[in-house]
Order: sequence, then C-alpha cells, then structure tokens
Amino acid sequence: MTSTSTREDPNCFDALFGSPLSPASWWVRHQDGPRYPLPVGRWLGGEHADADDRAVDETLLGLCRGRTIDLACGPGRLVEELRRRGMSAIGVDTSSAAVALGRERGAKTMLANIFDTVPHEGKWDTVLLVDGNIGIGGDPGRVIGRAHEIACGGGIVLVEVDEPGTGMVTERLRIEGNGSVGPWYDWALVDAAALIPLAAVAGLEFTGSVSVSQRHFARFVKPSCSAVGGTIA
Repeated sequence: MTSTSTREDPNCFDALFGSPLSPASWWVRHQDGPRYPLPVGRWLGGEHADADDRAVDETLLGLCRGRTIDLACGPGRLVEELRRRGMSAIGVDTSSAAVALGRERGAKTMLANIFDTVPHEGKWDTVLLVDGNIGIGGDPGRVIGRAHEIACGGGIVLVEVDEPGTGMVTERLRIEGNGSVGPWYDWALVDAAALIPLAAVAGLEFTGSVSVSQRHFARFVKPSCSAVGGTIA
C-alpha cells in the first residue's frame, strides 16, 4: 500500500533529474519488497561520482571509437566527455529533465525512446548500453537487437552486464523518492554468458569482455563488408 505521505508520479525520472542536488534521496523498489539506493551520483558523473565510477567511465571512453551513440544516456555524462574529446556523439533518453540536464552541460542529447528511429540509424561506429540499460523492458534480446540495427557495419556495441553467474533474471521495479513513487516497470539483469546467444541471434559477434571496479562489460561487433564514412555533428 502506498503511504498517504507519498504520491503517484509517472514521471519519477524527470523529478529525479530535476533535483540533482539531492541524489541520495532516490531509491529503486523491487516488487518482492526490498529497496536499494539508486546510483544517481554515477549517472550524473563528474564531482558527483566516486573514484571507482570515474575509473569505469575512463575505461569505457577509451573503448569508444568513431561516431558514438549512448542509448538511455540519462544526463549525458559520457556524451559530454566524448564531445569534449572531439568525438561525434549523441545520447537519447525518455526523461525530458535528463535530456535538458545533458544539454546544459554541453552534451548533445535528445528526447527519444531507444525503440524509436534515432538520427543516422545504422551509421554509428559505437553503440553504448551502460548502467544496466540492456535490461530495459525486461527483454535483453529486444534491446541488443535494437543496438544491432543502430550500429553500422563493422560497428561495436558495448554493453554493461551483470556479474558472472547471474544468468538472466527479470523483475518488476519502481522508483521512489522525495515523497513520490513511480509506476512499476519491467527490468532484467543479464550476465555476459546469457547475453551472448541473444546477441548472436540479433547478428552480433562477441569479441571479448572487460571488468573494472567490479563492473562488467561485453563487447560485440556487427559484421560488415564495408565501412560507413562521414561526420555526425
């Protein structure tokens, strides 16, 4: 039962990213009862992130090549840094507050669902699915298939996966914070071993993995007979 001191808010992520100065006050609730603090500082990046999160981001940035798109980018910390380094990069997210925050910090972010058509579809050299976003909708197969569509031939897809041994777990979650609760939504956890066959069905080849500060990433390549050129502003 929802407490009388809370209110239903279908736009909890907008509320979250609209009040970034209080990142510790946001939680994710699992439908079976427990709740855990959200890593809002990690999503914001910069001074809000801890040393481990900054080390992970530095590794990810070093793995990106060419034109890069960050799917469900949040407030655009990776896009901001890629563009600062002179790389073509954009991010897409469904939270208008996150998109606005990204633009304020100099990132090129746009309001869109990852299942919508994105700019320059099929021409991205690097597709990012980090911060657990492979779990969107509780359907990693659909999400990795979408990444395949967005990547160019020869492009890479970098996916943050769960710790080895997790397999694939689907669950129902909701966001809570600042006196409001969001709607329940489907989510999934998936490790590299469980994701590799899903990626293969989508047409992506697994080429390796890396672990940094107890976080795990899998790298996939979309086979190609030719490269795609050009610059994305």
